[in-house]
Amino acid sequence: KEKDRDYEEGGRKMLKAFYDAYEKFRLDYKVVYSPTFDSVSADNDYVGLIRFMHGKMPDNSFHLITEKDVKDYEESKYIISELADINSKNDLDDPRVLVYCQPVYNIRKGSYDTAEALMRLELPELGVVYPDKFIHVAEEHQYIQTLTRIILNKTCEEIRRLNDSGFDVHRISVNFSTFDIRDPEFCKTVEGIIQKHGIAFNQVAIEITETQNEEDFSLIQEGIEELKGSGIKFYLDDFGTGYSNFERIMELPFDIIKFDRSLVIASNTDEKMKEMVSHLARMFSDMDYAVLYEGVEDENDEKRCIGMSAKYLQGYKYSKPIPIEKLTEYFSKKAG
Repeated sequence: KEKDRDYEEGGRKMLKAFYDAYEKFRLDYKVVYSPTFDSVSADNDYVGLIRFMHGKMPDNSFHLITEKDVKDYEESKYIISELADINSKNDLDDPRVLVYCQPVYNIRKGSYDTAEALMRLELPELGVVYPDKFIHVAEEHQYIQTLTRIILNKTCEEIRRLNDSGFDVHRISVNFSTFDIRDPEFCKTVEGIIQKHGIAFNQVAIEITETQNEEDFSLIQEGIEELKGSGIKFYLDDFGTGYSNFERIMELPFDIIKFDRSLVIASNTDEKMKEMVSHLARMFSDMDYAVLYEGVEDENDEKRCIGMSAKYLQGYKYSKPIPIEKLTEYFSKKAG
């Protein structure tokens, strides 16, 4: 900036020239431009920085990189390096991977006996890191399978501790991605980890989001059929968002359909939307699927969802995500 006082005007001229050409060719674009930064210059890493910004931008937009963008980029590089180290060590007890849980309310019992396991990272330079900062990166770099194995291992370990302490643990669910299911050793790995901890297979559930990919669908179908024979339960996660094909859902032997928070919100907008969500839930319930609503935040949500064939409820009304060790504050001990 010190050497080019007219850099802003120069930028405007370049953009004007670009937009003049755009009027002629009308091709989709993303424009990133940046002043120099000492930390980026030291590593000669402007291409990496531009790619980082490019991935976050919508089509047909431009962005002037700021100091915050550079900070976010440096943070992202650090997270990637830590994920790479976690992946290479392949330690199922890696202390940097934390298991949080959100308790799930069982309406029939009027108590908590299930929960969803959630992933966090705890890194030396950043503290606790939430999934929105690392899940997509882990998938992009193919580190997600290692993270999932660690979460499953730590979840099973905690189920064993709860069992030994006399708590009633119906099940805890773990999220798996299509990247996990593509692993040829998927079923063998899951069964091996559960067996290692000596817990019942039906105390573990696997949550899967529906896919449009035909090959992935076949893998999911094969995996579910094999693991269900052991007693493992399966959830269809995020129903109501993105892609939902009823024919495909019927072909997969899910046990629980998780209605996304967006449907909980929609059912409160008007009577027509409420009837639609209610009919969908009742249809699943009539076919022996259990319906779980996630994102229940207050008594109004709770009452409405109970009236819409809910069997389980999950959300901030009951608990925010907590360290898995704190499930003892929600689960009850078995009688006797």
